[in-house]
Amino acid sequence: MTPHTAWSASALTLVSVLTAHTAAAQQMSTCVENSPERRGEIGCSIIESKVLPDGLKEPVFWHVDRFDSPDAARGAGGPASIAVEAAGTWWLMTIESATEDHHGGRHVTQVGPLPLPRAAKYAMMVQSAVFTPGMYSLTHHHSGVEAVYVIDGEGCYETPTRAPKLRKGDTLALPGGTLMRAVVTGSKPRHVLAVIVHDAAQPATMRMEEGTGPPLVACK
Repeated sequence: MTPHTAWSASALTLVSVLTAHTAAAQQMSTCVENSPERRGEIGCSIIESKVLPDGLKEPVFWHVDRFDSPDAARGAGGPASIAVEAAGTWWLMTIESATEDHHGGRHVTQVGPLPLPRAAKYAMMVQSAVFTPGMYSLTHHHSGVEAVYVIDGEGCYETPTRAPKLRKGDTLALPGGTLMRAVVTGSKPRHVLAVIVHDAAQPATMRMEEGTGPPLVACK
């Protein structure tokens, strides 16, 4: 192999590596209503946002129950519940105290107790997100607690103090004001359900420009 041929081969290898890395490390899209996630593609959907009833007091939990039909899930919901279609099934998300009442559904998990922010009134926002390995979010924080349940795949949440990794079936709750950056790890798409219980007088999410903000503990 001539020096020119060797250099060309090395350059091609380097370009291929850089291209693969760039393709793998992509910024997640912003969560919106009716995102491509609703059509089985990559994205983050805001399913619904609603103001919670007055008198919400700690301790409260995020309860996740599964149902066989949309009518059953919607019919079981109350003023502190949101029905969600995701991953080929129906779920009911409810913010309430610890309870054995699963509203007629099959109990999946409960997360909490949730650390509520100080607020005169609370709201809940439910999201469903599917992203592929290597994708990451902008650094952001919420005006209330965010709780996450992993339907499939795995991911990591970089914060100023730790970087917990979550796999299928795992849950996490991060208090309001926590700076975070979500990163998809593993070898297959990560699908999560999330609820943000926040101050109803403030936006649920505040994002920072890429490359700004304090350092976060990196995912490993």
